[in-house]
Amino acid sequence: MQVLDIQQYNKAVTKSNALIEANYKLSTLEQKIILYLISQIHKDDDDFKMYRLPIQEFSEMLGYRGSPKYTELREITKNLMRKVLEIREGQKLKQLSWVSYVEYDERSGFVSLSFDPRLKPYLLQLKREFTTYRLKNVMELKSSYSIRMYELLKRWQYMKEVEIALDDLRMMVGAADKYHQYHNFKKRVLTPAQQEILEKTDIWFKYQEVRKKRKVMALRFYIQEKSTIDQVVVPIEEKTENNAADQYLKFLAVLQAYDRYITEKQFTKIALLAQKVFGENWLDEMIKTTREILQRGDIREPIAFLTYLLNEKLERVRIGSDHNEVVVNKKVRVVRGEAVPDWLEDYQKKLAESSQTRDTDEEDIEQIRRELEERLKKYKD
Repeated sequence: MQVLDIQQYNKAVTKSNALIEANYKLSTLEQKIILYLISQIHKDDDDFKMYRLPIQEFSEMLGYRGSPKYTELREITKNLMRKVLEIREGQKLKQLSWVSYVEYDERSGFVSLSFDPRLKPYLLQLKREFTTYRLKNVMELKSSYSIRMYELLKRWQYMKEVEIALDDLRMMVGAADKYHQYHNFKKRVLTPAQQEILEKTDIWFKYQEVRKKRKVMALRFYIQEKSTIDQVVVPIEEKTENNAADQYLKFLAVLQAYDRYITEKQFTKIALLAQKVFGENWLDEMIKTTREILQRGDIREPIAFLTYLLNEKLERVRIGSDHNEVVVNKKVRVVRGEAVPDWLEDYQKKLAESSQTRDTDEEDIEQIRRELEERLKKYKD
């Protein structure tokens, strides 16, 4: 039974990687409540708000029929307020609660919850070391272990494979005190999670046991995105908001691997250029080109360089030439008989320095970006 309205169902859940790898144990329902609330956080929020959950939907999530049973619901939120998570940062071990306040309003039909303020660094204004995925991918999972496994695999999806020590894995999926025998852990956690994630989410995985003297010490996971061979790609202007957002999240995951970030607005501008250059397979080609740029250690502003590169390619397309004549190269910035102009390098350096200066506000940085875009446009014209 689909409980959530489709608009909320397609919202994104964004968590810091430290929170994904934290030590905590929540029931399946408790995890879904937390993730539902996280999906209501806006990427520009600088403080927590009271996040609302419809009481009727809350009741249906429990399998109750008819009028909401407030006694049972209140008991669930009381238990949730007592749940503790542990986050290790270097030599520090932090113990926090998920929720600090709950308020029921029977007249409006909502229960409002507030996150513990100390969770702000792990849920708000995230620019580095975070993972994003669609809420719908976890709301249909039946096992709490499947939810934790899915989040952990999404955190490493950009690497396509990761090796995790067995004891660490038990802790990260909330089974630190259970299934001490590997065969039980495999039967109760790994196998059901593998099947559920395959059937109900956007990824699938297989794994290899890493043994030492016959004993399984770690697991190496191989993570793949579901096949999209039959998917018809249409221009971004004609896509629905949710599909466009999925494209943004896929591209953002690539940047995250290199501690980079891009806004949805910036992505849309670059995506339109990529469509004109690459056509139907624009997203895959844009990701491939971006990876090549990110692997270059001498490019300070990869997004600015990508914009420049796509404009150069588009110019070749417009005059009937092959855009592949313009490529990323180790020796020169762009292979086209010329290098990137000196002013572009100066602006990249200026922008990078401004981004790292505490007394430079976002308006100053945005002004530099606008100036850079104008210079790119003039250079192209």
